[in-house]
Amino acid sequence: MREIHPSLFTQVMGFPQSVRSEMLEFLGATPLDNAQLRLIIAEVARDLDQGHRRP
Repeated sequence: MREIHPSLFTQVMGFPQSVRSEMLEFLGATPLDNAQLRLIIAEVARDLDQGHRRP
């Protein structure tokens, strides 16, 4: 099992429940390193800040 950096996990857990569930499911099925995860978290956070989600 791949380890997620604790600060990245904390950021994921701070997302709304529906987003968090989708992201955790995605992370369980996709081999990402922490650098890739950091980029995805930033993109999701930016989308949430702008008030929309990708389909």
